[in-house]
Amino acid sequence: MTRIACLLGSPRPGGNSDLLAGRFCETAESHGAASRCHALRDLRFQGYSETDSDPYGPDDDLAPVLADVKEADVVVMATPIYFCNMTGLLKQAFDRFFGFFKPDYVTNPEPSILNRGKTLVLVQVQGEGAERYDDLLGHYGPALDKLGFARRELIRSCGVRAPGDVLNDKAALERADTLAAGLARAQGG
Repeated sequence: MTRIACLLGSPRPGGNSDLLAGRFCETAESHGAASRCHALRDLRFQGYSETDSDPYGPDDDLAPVLADVKEADVVVMATPIYFCNMTGLLKQAFDRFFGFFKPDYVTNPEPSILNRGKTLVLVQVQGEGAERYDDLLGHYGPALDKLGFARRELIRSCGVRAPGDVLNDKAALERADTLAAGLARAQGG
């Protein structure tokens, strides 16, 4: 069964990124996958520090989320674009992925404790047009490579501002449904 860990990075509940990620997870579940969604806005957590004794960083509300990420076959990171990038909430959670690196990650050919071959799905919504912010997966590519995310997929909806606008973006909804069904089947869901 495909295991999905979904990190909702919007500070607003029920926003477009939540809706699109929810659609992805519901479709995957209908094809036999199991998903766990974590609304980062509801958690109290802080950034990673190499002085933390726990491998995932501080023992806070994000620790069980990171445990889910470790066990997942597919990791979904959902975010609206805020000030040209993913939200601060999601970035701070993503920074904690540093805890998945082995101590010798710089020189180790297998730098991560995560299983190689995981899939990362970035659910990205934005008020601006498609000509902007289409490079987030590339921007974070070096870290994703080292972490072991061999496959990276983008579900993107542009020109959505008001909550619920994404539900009118047929292409994004179709992309979410098709990708979710395919990943659930590919992993044996």
